[in-house]
Amino acid sequence: MAFVPVARLSEIPIDRGMRVVVDGVGVGLYRIGDEVHAMEDACPHQGFPLHDGHLEGCVIICRVHGWPFDVRTGFDPDNPDGFPIPCFAVEVEADEVRIDVTKQTNDPRANRRRS
Repeated sequence: MAFVPVARLSEIPIDRGMRVVVDGVGVGLYRIGDEVHAMEDACPHQGFPLHDGHLEGCVIICRVHGWPFDVRTGFDPDNPDGFPIPCFAVEVEADEVRIDVTKQTNDPRANRRRS
């Protein structure tokens, strides 16, 4: 799969996430300044949609469980061990936001394979 258009930059709120679905994958889009980050939209505890949570800076907090995740890395900012929530490659051109759900940007297994 290649990059696919999912939203307009102007549509993504600056104080919370926005959900899109690409190839059956729910993805939360988060606007941090002029950058957009794309992260799988499911809390690992019970799959609650993270985009409904509270965005504090670069951290989305699950509305149900209170678990925090950095939308840039997918990790809990206080516990960088373990596996992160998948984050995906994003392109922004003019007002068009595109993502590629086949390009996970934070897969620790891929980093180990390259080492």
